[in-house]
This record gives sequence, C-alpha cells and structure tokens, in this order.
Amino acid sequence: MRFFSFFFFSLMILNVNAQHSNLLLGNSYSSNFNQLTYTEESNFHTSFKPIVKSDLNFDIDTILGSQVHSEYSNWYLRKIFSEHFFLLKGEDYKIIASPIINFTLGKEFVEEKNTFTNTRGFIVEGDLGKKISFFSSFAENQSIFPNYLDAQIRKNRVVPGQGYQRSFKTTGFDYAMSSGYVSYRANKMFVVQFGHGKHFIGDGHRSLLLSDNTFNYPYLRLQTRFWKVQYTNLYTELQDINYFADNGIDNSYFNYDYMGFAKKYMSSHYLSINVTKKLNISLFESVIWRMNHAPGSTGFDVNYLNPIVMLRPVEFSVGSDGNVLVGLNLKYKLPFSSYFYGQLMFDEFTLEQIKSNNGYWANKFAYQLGYKIFNAFSIDNLSLQTEYNLARPYTYSHFNTQQNYAHYNQPLAHPLGANFSELLLLINYRWKNFIIDGKIIFSKYGDNINGDPASYGNDVYDNYTDRPYNFGVEMYQGNLTTVNIKNFNIAYIVNPKTNLKINLGVTLRNFKNEDGELQTQFINFGIKSDLFNHYYDF
Repeated sequence: MRFFSFFFFSLMILNVNAQHSNLLLGNSYSSNFNQLTYTEESNFHTSFKPIVKSDLNFDIDTILGSQVHSEYSNWYLRKIFSEHFFLLKGEDYKIIASPIINFTLGKEFVEEKNTFTNTRGFIVEGDLGKKISFFSSFAENQSIFPNYLDAQIRKNRVVPGQGYQRSFKTTGFDYAMSSGYVSYRANKMFVVQFGHGKHFIGDGHRSLLLSDNTFNYPYLRLQTRFWKVQYTNLYTELQDINYFADNGIDNSYFNYDYMGFAKKYMSSHYLSINVTKKLNISLFESVIWRMNHAPGSTGFDVNYLNPIVMLRPVEFSVGSDGNVLVGLNLKYKLPFSSYFYGQLMFDEFTLEQIKSNNGYWANKFAYQLGYKIFNAFSIDNLSLQTEYNLARPYTYSHFNTQQNYAHYNQPLAHPLGANFSELLLLINYRWKNFIIDGKIIFSKYGDNINGDPASYGNDVYDNYTDRPYNFGVEMYQGNLTTVNIKNFNIAYIVNPKTNLKINLGVTLRNFKNEDGELQTQFINFGIKSDLFNHYYDF
C-alpha cells in the first residue's frame, strides 16, 4: 500500500487536460447505456469495466435526464424524482451527492421466514478542474436473508460481495462497505486511477477472468489507449481471511505492520484490440503471489510492476511459485443490434495430456459462450441474452491455498468456483419508467463428499494436492449438485439519476445433491438505489 500511494501521487506532476470518472458497474444502472456501447456503429472497448466515461462519445447525464418524464418546480419533488440531492457546480468544478437506500421486506415461504434489508449510505462524485475526478460511496446494512443465502454467509463469514458479517439480532447480519477512487487523465491516451473497489472483465453476465462478485480491494489501475488498442494494468492487494485461523499462527509474532488479515497481491495485464469495427480480441494474464509473513519482509515484489513484461518469465526469473492465469476475451458484433461473446481461461495445462484425452487433473481451464440482442423482435428496449459457462475441476486453485484465485472467501471469477457448468437465460424490457427483468439459471457442479477429506475440484480454497487421483478427472466428480433458479422482478424507476426504484421480486430456487434438497420460495418488495451488483444468483 505504501508503494501504491507513492507511485500514484508521483504521477500527479504530469500535465493533464482532461478527466472523467467511471461508469458505475451495476448491471441495472448500466442497462441504460449498454445498447449505445455495443452497437455496430460504436468503437468502444467494452470488456474492461468500469468504463471511464471520457472514453465514450455520449453524455451520461443527458441520457438520464431524458428519462425524466415530468418537470418539477418544487425543490423537494425535483430531488426525489429527477435530481441528485446535492449539486455544487462552478466554472471548473462539479460535485454531486445523494443518499443511497434499500428498504426491502420479504417472505421466505419454505421456512416461514420474514426477511428484510435496511441499507443507508451515500455516493459522492466530483470533477475538480480539468485534471481530477473522484468518487466515494458508503453503505451500512442490516439484513435477514432467505435460507440458502443465510447458510452461505454463515459458512463463508462474508455477505456475498459486501464484506465481513457480524451478528444482528438472532438471525440477521450487520455489514458495511465503502468504495472510492481518484482518477487522473494525463492526456487522451493515458488514465491512472487509485482506489478501493472492484473490476469486471468481459461482455456477459458472468466473467471467468475477473468478476465484481467479491469484496472491494485497494488497486492501482493504469489505462493506455491509442489507435485501436486499449492496454490496462491492474495492481491489487487482496486478503485471505482464513490464513491465521487455518495455520495456527500466533498473531503476536508479528509487529503492527502485519495486523489484520493476511495479504496477497495480484498483477494483471489486459490488452484489448478492435481488430475491425465488429471484432474485438482481448488478451489477459494475471499472477497472484502471497505476502511473505516473516518479520521484516515487505511482501510486495516490484518485479511484477513492469507494465508490459510477460508474467510467467518474471515468475521463473525470481524463483516465485505464484499462481499465473492467462485468458482470452472475444466479442463479435452481429446484425440486428446483437453480438456474440466468449472467454477462454487457462490456469494450467499440458498440451500432450490434452491430446491424449486422459482426464489429466492439471488440465485446468474454463470457457464462456454467449449471445445478446437489443430490441429483440423489433420491440424497443427488449433485450435477450443467453450464456453458457464451464470450468474444469481444480481451476483457480493452487497447492498453496493462500495463492488461489480468490479474495475475502470468494472466487475472483465465477461465484461457483470450479468443476461446474451453467446455462443462463436473461430478459430485460423497459417501458417508460417500468422495467421487467427475468432470469432462469441451470447449473450443476461436483461438490466435496461428506466424510471424504479429498478435494474434488469445486472449492478454490481447497489444496489441489489433496485430489483423489491424477487421471480420469471428470466434470462434476464428487457430490453431484444441481441448482435451478428462476427470478422475476418488476420495478418502477423513481429517480433515474440514482436508479432509485420501487421493486417487486420473486425467486424460486431448487438445490439438490446426494445429501438432500433445499427449496427456496422467496418474494420481496421495497424501494432501493440499484447502483451496484449483488450476486445472489448461485
């Protein structure tokens, strides 16, 4: 962290003439702009998110303003229905701020359980001159969740993507999350950001490279864009909240610099090329290495800061045993405002073993195939999407569990980990201020077997050396588990600027494996600022 801070603020001496903040990651919020960024006429780099607003050729505020269907002279009505709560604007600065809320009540019928979420927080975003943008958000939450989420939270000790849980009353949880960054644009080609947040790589609902389904992390992001190329470097500090507990280490052994959860680091390179107006090909590589927890060590290896070097040769040259992953992201624009997309990720593989088709355990890879269409069947604002994801057993895991591809007790890629396949069918329709969302998910994976200490390749926190065999490794080995989810939401957008909506949702989930079956029948109603992704669909 000290190095990140020094590196970032040393860049402040650069001359700059333009800046902008990020487009929010929330799928509901960004659905207002997706068609503009993915149409055949656009030439944007869409797969590394959040997208910097200045890389787009349309104004976000103008689009949101056009969705306000009434003009209000009353100050209170404007703040509720059409504006941010606070606006301070001058010739060379602009600052906005708004509260964010989520007051939702629900009913889980199988266990006759009342649920609720109570969220209070804020967002602040600003432009200072032509050089700097900043963003900050905070949310404090208390929730009682339906049965399957409650079980997952108690097992992992974290609310999915939102932080460490503390007990609230008898059956609930208290949790909080803050985000923020400072963005600096040196020129038309170069942007640097330093902050605490999340990222997403891909053009689909899921990502097999890097997803925003985990908790926030500190990061340094360097983005270079020229011609048809966008190159992004991402340096992050991750946390393993299991390390001290699992290894029986006495915390008193460390000085104050090592208080808190154990740290590990990730260095990622992402090269996006618009080969034609229709075809984008992007290359990804990432390495995770753990902090050396010996007294007096700094943990961060500056060899991985080189922004253009290949990471695997660096790993060999410094004698590291880091976890290296490489991947490919593909997008091809099709007629009728639609596009095909896909991903391929290799954690580890041996070409000879792949050719032999013998189920070698170390052939660890994942892939994604998807298709999305806007204005389907010539119906304005109707989008349809289908997506298939698969990850082989032991993908993303490592013999040193502190170097797995995970953060804060959740996978950095897909929430199901590995040894799974998944089919998604998504529908979204907008009419004036009404939005209808539908989602059907069929997934199956091979979980560990109760009473068997072996790892069957689903949990990325398992040590893959505990596998039962080296060859004949098959998909869904272990305790075959199926999860079917049907979700339907209808919402009315109260304020487009903060995506404040009144929402009614229904979720039907069926979980089944050798140990039993868990049914979830859940309905909820409330008002919320829907700006961030919360992945409960697993």
